[in-house]
Amino acid sequence: MMPPAAMLPCLGRALPRGKHCRCRRVAALLGRARPKADLACPRPSIQVERIEADSVTDATRKHRFGPSSWDGQVPWERSSMMTPQALAEEDVEEFILQEIQAFAPMQPRPLSMQEVLEMLDPQRIAKFLHVEVPIRYAERIRWIQDIPGWEDMPDLVKVNDIHVQTFRELRLVERQPKLDQFTSAVQRAVASQQAVRQALARGMHSLHTERGPEYGSSFADPWLDKFLLNSIGTDMLLSQYLACVSMGHGERPTRGVFSGGIIDPDCDVAQICRDTAVLVQEITEEHTGRCPLIRVEVFQESGIPRFSYIPGFLKFILTELLKNSCRATAEIAKSDREVQKRPINVIVCADEHDVAIRISDRARGIPFEVGDKVWSYLYTTSGKGKGKDSLQEATSLSGYGMGLPLSRLYARYLGGSLNLVSLPGYGASADLFLTRVNAEQIEIVPDEDAE
Repeated sequence: MMPPAAMLPCLGRALPRGKHCRCRRVAALLGRARPKADLACPRPSIQVERIEADSVTDATRKHRFGPSSWDGQVPWERSSMMTPQALAEEDVEEFILQEIQAFAPMQPRPLSMQEVLEMLDPQRIAKFLHVEVPIRYAERIRWIQDIPGWEDMPDLVKVNDIHVQTFRELRLVERQPKLDQFTSAVQRAVASQQAVRQALARGMHSLHTERGPEYGSSFADPWLDKFLLNSIGTDMLLSQYLACVSMGHGERPTRGVFSGGIIDPDCDVAQICRDTAVLVQEITEEHTGRCPLIRVEVFQESGIPRFSYIPGFLKFILTELLKNSCRATAEIAKSDREVQKRPINVIVCADEHDVAIRISDRARGIPFEVGDKVWSYLYTTSGKGKGKDSLQEATSLSGYGMGLPLSRLYARYLGGSLNLVSLPGYGASADLFLTRVNAEQIEIVPDEDAE
């Protein structure tokens, strides 16, 4: 039985870093009394059982550790969560405050593609997520609350509230004897994330507008890179769990669900390029009245070999890249005939290790004075407005200035890369590289405690 929260010590992570407790920021959010400033914070003590590799006998090692585990531990054997029992209602808020402080310094455990495919059983992946996801949420909560005066920024408060609520639900939910309650909590977590990215974009623009250059691109870009890359992994795991549950119930496969959950073990890159090209052409024609020509070419004698990947991620990247090229082409062309003379080429090729996709256009490229600004979350070519006001002009063709940098994060998430080359006056090309080897497709999960 876990002791009542009122009897637990503050589980802040500040003491190991030689700082004072920062619980007051979380306490302010949760409406609790602030802790005294002179109270030291002991090291975190969390109810998590961990299995260390060197504590396992030779007889059980073969069962628990396998060649597909990149760090020597099978993820679903790594930890087990103990849900608090019989907490009084008035103690719940204090308990969550302390748990956030306890989980924040814990290091996340990235998964390889192969490991994810070995966790298609809902019980297996639920056991892993029950500990792993709160760790990642707590890290992001800490990053928000590290921004001075975040409480005065409505959009950052909104994102923080969403994260704290999700952490609370996942920390208190039971996953035994059945997964029904856990599944409902995961569904709410996935739904709540839909509002996060737009709120973050507005929040960072507001910071820059209201507080000046100190919170410009040099601050916003690396902060958003780590926050969003961390959240991409969380979203993937939660969506994968829901897909595994639907497969376990024998439901008819829905769009975006494959034999490997949201992962397609037989991902057809060339076909996804063709389908996305048609979609973007329709969007461009709807908004500009013109339909740029997109050519998809495969350069491989035997066809592009298929591999395990997340089609939803690839579609997002391709859609953003093609929208940029199509919109630029439609804007500079003076007639439909000229549009056809400026084709957008998509080249797909591969070897045994990587798949490469190049998207090139003849839309006069990116001016030298713009340069790397295209990778900034504070830069947008949508409309003529600046700062927060420009976000109100987003459409399905041109968004909130997050499309290109977010696409690069999706590529990086599993070890890939996205690069851009511009020839001002002629055109631009984007090169996307994706790793094909399952064991080398390992999550990149930003974590300051590991740095």
